[in-house]
Amino acid sequence: MSGTKFLHRLRTHDWLGALIELVIVIAGILIALQVSNWNQDRTDRTRGSRFAHRLVAELASDQRAMGEALAFWNQVGDYGKAAMAHGEQGTLMGNDRWKTVLAYYQASQLYPFELEDTTFLEMRDTGGLALIGDEALRKRIADYYRMGGAGLRANILYHRPEYRQEIRGLTPWHVQEYIWSHCFRQNKGPSQDLLDCASPITDEEGQRLLEAYRASPTLLPRLREWMSVMGISAIVVKGMKGDSEALAEALKAAQ
Repeated sequence: MSGTKFLHRLRTHDWLGALIELVIVIAGILIALQVSNWNQDRTDRTRGSRFAHRLVAELASDQRAMGEALAFWNQVGDYGKAAMAHGEQGTLMGNDRWKTVLAYYQASQLYPFELEDTTFLEMRDTGGLALIGDEALRKRIADYYRMGGAGLRANILYHRPEYRQEIRGLTPWHVQEYIWSHCFRQNKGPSQDLLDCASPITDEEGQRLLEAYRASPTLLPRLREWMSVMGISAIVVKGMKGDSEALAEALKAAQ
């Protein structure tokens, strides 16, 4: 309908025709708006689904990283227990001085890792979080990344043990170089392997080094504190891993 035609009907007092023309215009506008809303809803659903798929993929990556960290900490913890047994009772790991020296050193190893949050940050910064229709699910997503990013869990998982500093100060440099080149392997990413390796020192040198470790008034207490921190960290990460798995399942179910 043209504006001219509508005005003509008004001037000629063709009220019924004018009303029909007006209804047609309004109906056209409403239909156009509805189509636009449908298109926007479809676009939003598509974007929301893509975000959800990306979150699930990143959560799977988180779960792998946490599993690797737990396995590594378990190995480091075993070395720590062997070192504490020597520090407290003089017990040699495997009745071998070198293995015991190595246990002291490997007990200081760290496994730094970060959770992936690229998709969540994009959703948060672009308003994409609102595309997840379930309000409770949106809160679970936000809580997971808040706790794992700069929250309480992140503070617990920030490791800088004093034991690590001291054992490396007490261990001769040529022994440390040997450990890094023969008893340690860095894989792709944060993944690391702690390896069995032959002794580069004599039994007499090993005995002197172990005596120096036991003579330190702070090394054993710091080792105990570090083992405690790592044990708490393992509990936290196990909880995070469970949260990650549950969140991934909820996201899959919501799609």
